Amino acid sequence: MNTTKEKLIQFLDERVLQPTEAHPDADVTIKRKINATRMRLNQQVSAQKVRDYFWNAMATDNGIDSYNRISKIGAPTFEDVRAEFKILCGDR
Repeated sequence: MNTTKEKLIQFLDERVLQPTEAHPDADVTIKRKINATRMRLNQQVSAQKVRDYFWNAMATDNGIDSYNRISKIGAPTFEDVRAEFKILCGDR
């Protein structure tokens, strides 16, 4: 992996978390989910762990619920940035 934990978190924060949190239709539940995601990302100990968290989060029941809620209001989701995140991680 050719990137840092901080760069991965910054990418996700700028491309998904901040825009979703600031979306006019983001309700309290969405904002709580965003805060929880930020906490979990910051708890990861390495770029590899952030990468693993990203890919695993989408497959959980909580991740699917988040996707449904967030996409319903038209805000960006992890799924929307998958290709760019993959490149940033150096994955092919």
